Amino acid sequence: MNISSNYSLSRLFITKNIDITVDNKVFTLILKPIKEMYLDKDWNAVYHIWTASTENLKKMLPLEKEEPTSYKILTLILFQIGVYDKYRKFYDIFHNKLLEIIPDLEIDLGHKELKVNGISITEEIWEYVIYLLKLSNGEKVEKPLTFTSEEARQLYLAQKANEEKIRKIKSQKQGDTDALSKIMLSITYAFPSFTFDYLYNQTMAQIQWLQKHAAGAVSYQVNAQAFAAGNVKKGKKLDFFIK
Repeated sequence: MNISSNYSLSRLFITKNIDITVDNKVFTLILKPIKEMYLDKDWNAVYHIWTASTENLKKMLPLEKEEPTSYKILTLILFQIGVYDKYRKFYDIFHNKLLEIIPDLEIDLGHKELKVNGISITEEIWEYVIYLLKLSNGEKVEKPLTFTSEEARQLYLAQKANEEKIRKIKSQKQGDTDALSKIMLSITYAFPSFTFDYLYNQTMAQIQWLQKHAAGAVSYQVNAQAFAAGNVKKGKKLDFFIK
C-alpha cells in the first residue's frame, strides 16, 4: 500500500486541507489550528485519546492477547461501545470529530467499516492520519512504517512503548502554562504585522517555524545595529537570518 500526502508548512499558511493519496485514490484531511485545543474541549479530548501512547492506551483498552492501538480504540467505540445508550454521547463526539477532519468519511455500522472516496480506512491509513495530526501539532514524529506481518507490527509497538517509558523518565520538568503565549509574544515582537488572533488560527508546526525565524530576526536586527555603529570586527559578514 502506497500512502502519501501534500502536507507542507507552506500549504498550511494557505489552507488546512491536506490531500492524502492511497494507491492513486485521494481523500481530504482537515487539520485543526491551535485555538481548537483551547476552545473545543471535545476535540482536545478526542485528539489526546487518538494520539495516546501505548502505555496509556493499555489503561483505556485492556486487551489480553494484543497491544491496543489508536485504531482499535477508534473501532471499538464506533462499532461496539457506541451501540449502548450509556455510551452514546461518547460515540457522538467521536463521530462528529471524525467528520470534522474527514468530511467525506462513511461509517458503515453494518459491515463495521470506515470508508472514504472508495478507500477502506485500515490501521495503516489511520496511523498515517494520526501522523499528520501530530506533525501539524508540532510534535516530533516519524512517518509510519509499513509492516509485512502482524508480528512485525507488534514488535515495533512494543519497542515504541519502551521508548515512551524512557522519555517519561527523562522528562520530569513540569511545563510552563504560559509557554505558548511567550512564544507568540516573541513572534509578534519580531513580526509586528502578525496578531495573536492570527497565530491562534495556525497549527503548532507553523508557530514553531515562525518562532525559529523570529529569534533569527531579532538576532539579525541586533547585529545590524552593531554594524551600523561600527562595533563589528573588520571583515566580518552579516548573514541574513533566513537561509
